[in-house]
Amino acid sequence: MAGPAPLTPEIIGRAIDQAPLTRPLKFIAAVAAAGYFFDSFDIVILSYALPSIAKEFALQPQQIGLIGSAGLAGMGVGSWVWGWIADRWGRRLVFAGTVLMFSLFTGVTGLAMSVGFILGARFLTGLGLGGMVPIDAALVAEFAPARIRGRVVAALPLCWPIGIFAAAGVSLALVPTIGWRWVFAIGVVPAILAFIIRRNIPESPRWLADHGRHEEARQSLHYVGVTDEALDRASREIAALPPTEAVRPPRVADLLTATYARRMIQTWTMWFFSNFAANAFSVWLPTIYARYYHIEITRTLLYTFIIAGTSVVGRMCAFALIERVGRKALIVTGYTVAACAALTFTQATTETSLLLVAMCYGFFADIGSLAMTVYTPEVYPVRIRGLATSMAMGVGRFGGMTAPLIIGMIISPTTIYYVWFLMAGAQFCAAGLSLWLARETSGRNLEVASATA
Repeated sequence: MAGPAPLTPEIIGRAIDQAPLTRPLKFIAAVAAAGYFFDSFDIVILSYALPSIAKEFALQPQQIGLIGSAGLAGMGVGSWVWGWIADRWGRRLVFAGTVLMFSLFTGVTGLAMSVGFILGARFLTGLGLGGMVPIDAALVAEFAPARIRGRVVAALPLCWPIGIFAAAGVSLALVPTIGWRWVFAIGVVPAILAFIIRRNIPESPRWLADHGRHEEARQSLHYVGVTDEALDRASREIAALPPTEAVRPPRVADLLTATYARRMIQTWTMWFFSNFAANAFSVWLPTIYARYYHIEITRTLLYTFIIAGTSVVGRMCAFALIERVGRKALIVTGYTVAACAALTFTQATTETSLLLVAMCYGFFADIGSLAMTVYTPEVYPVRIRGLATSMAMGVGRFGGMTAPLIIGMIISPTTIYYVWFLMAGAQFCAAGLSLWLARETSGRNLEVASATA
């Protein structure tokens, strides 16, 4: 008797789209969301520690910018390297390895006795961090039904500002009392996730089928509640469709062809400019408040704690609207209003106005960021989804890396306005290019969306 028919990403996609939201799928999304939480936590604790680090090591603005960029440089490299690994050896391996790497080197940062030590530790931390976010999004997108994929994937970046909020709270509690090093010690906690992931999270069934491992793909689908009967039904439905012209399987080089050039340009520029503004804001804001607006360190950390809370609210609003409004509308609206808020910084002179403008900026910038994170893996086909998503986010990491360096070179008490102009210009670019080039993917089958985006 012949065995079960080989699975294809199209059959798997149709079967998944008809499946309910099961508890195992919720578990996969929860573990991935926890990764986002600790990812953002580990990134921004450096920002909250920087005023104290700068004081302890007597740092100049250029050195502060270099430290702020070291982890982001590692993240840019990590996004590309880990994406390549994920498309060849699987999402699950990267899903676990990135968590373990960034959590351990975060702890090592707290042992630093020199600027060079901090730079090296943050770069290695970034190597791990850079692979986690794109692979999390790609893995969950490949498990989620189309009708709820936006909300399921959006639950991941929803946890990003929550991690920032937690980092701000921990920094507020620890930095003024027992010092900045203990904040990094707490960053080791995510290593626990690596153990959970290796034991309980299956490989992406789409990736397994694409690599000829059909029985493993069936087992992975069974884990999330997709039965053999559902796969057989999906296979018959696919077979009943009109035949389509055979298309050569996509390769990475296809990103440079007319088929994928539009989405590559749009996703790369969107990530580059939005991350430039985001990291200019997150890395430098505590130092700007403390050094250039002369706000006392405890109040500085309190204000950044409040701003982080506002960002959480922004992501929650985006999460509620992602399926109703759509990805493109939220990206364009969020980044446009954030750009206007950045311009308003130039007129803010009091602590209250600085706080209110920053809250507005954080709220709308995070609306755009959540929609951007959901949108990116939806526009690339399964064979290059991990790498293409990682490359787009990697470009964003490099955009974010350049921001602290540039600001460190130009910032002074008389040029602080240039910081806000740069942030506004970057956000306007992210919004404008997305308005021009992006296409809506909300509610569409993942294979259809990635074929026609």
